[in-house]
Order: sequence, then C-alpha cells, then structure tokens
Amino acid sequence: MALLIVGLVLFIGIHSIRLVPGGRAALISGFGAGGFKVLYTLISLIGFVLIIIGKIQAHPSETLYYPPEWGRTLALFAVPLALILIAAAYTPSHIRRFVQHPMLLGVVLWSGSHLAANGERAAVYLFGAFFVWSVVTMIAAFVRGDHPPKPPQGWGGDVVAIVIGALLAALLARFHVYLFGVGIIG
Repeated sequence: MALLIVGLVLFIGIHSIRLVPGGRAALISGFGAGGFKVLYTLISLIGFVLIIIGKIQAHPSETLYYPPEWGRTLALFAVPLALILIAAAYTPSHIRRFVQHPMLLGVVLWSGSHLAANGERAAVYLFGAFFVWSVVTMIAAFVRGDHPPKPPQGWGGDVVAIVIGALLAALLARFHVYLFGVGIIG
C-alpha cells in the first residue's frame, strides 16, 4: 500500500502545482521551461508506475464498504462518457468549449463511478485521491476565471473525441480483466 500512496503523492502532487500560487512559475524559473517539462514528466511517470505497482501489490485489500448494487452499472455508463471527455480535452471541439475542463470532468466521472463500484481500501485510496484532486482543481480553474476556448469551425473535433473515447472504452471493457483483474464483459 505504501507504493500506491507514494505514487499518488508524486503523480497528483506534480499535477497540483497550478494550485500553488506562483508554484509553476517558480519551478520554470528555477529549472527553465525545458527542465520543468522534463521534471514534470519524470515525476509523473515515476508516480504513475508506482501507482500501478502499488495497486497490484495491494490487491486484494481490506473492504472499507460494500458498494451499492448499481455502482457497477453506473461505471459502465460513466466511464465511456469520461473517456470521451478526456479525448475532447485534446481536440478543438464544441464539447471542450461547452464543458471548459473536459479532462477534469472526465476524471471526476471516472473516479467517482469507480468509488461507487469499489469499496476495497486500495481502490478507495486510488479513486478517492483522483476524485478529490479533480474536484479541487476544477473549482480552482473556475475561481481563476479560465475562459472557454474559441468555438471550432466544424464538428470534426467532436467526432474525433467521441470515436476515440468510444474505442478506448471498448478496449478497456474487453481487456479490463487482464489489466486490472476485474472483468467488465465476458
């Protein structure tokens, strides 16, 4: 469980640098723009790897609560929508314009639906940490007054986001049992 927690601290910590006033600017000033990108990427990758290894080592862990029967059904619908939103964060789309922070909302849906479907300690730590981080970061972005991007010319970005999100959801559903030890489909 220690590796999972260290991984979460590293991964979410570096992704929370924007929440610290002047934090990002100070790191860029100290390391330079390129050095900051390398540091950010390195800490993110180390954290991500530790999260995966830590979650695998912690499975199975103590059950903290028994999820409601509808929790898995919620995840079946929420995760594909979350993946579409995450894909929309990288495309000039009407989805991105309307939602403003599709990556964060996608993480809220992904982590929140997994909390509704899992009551095991390691899963609660993992999904709870991402849920809290994404909610806090989204609130901070709205408080900062981030403006929505300009509307795109056509609907191509929306189509791309939907197709990529749906393909990722189908692949995850098919291989979830091999990747994470929990079967979604037969």
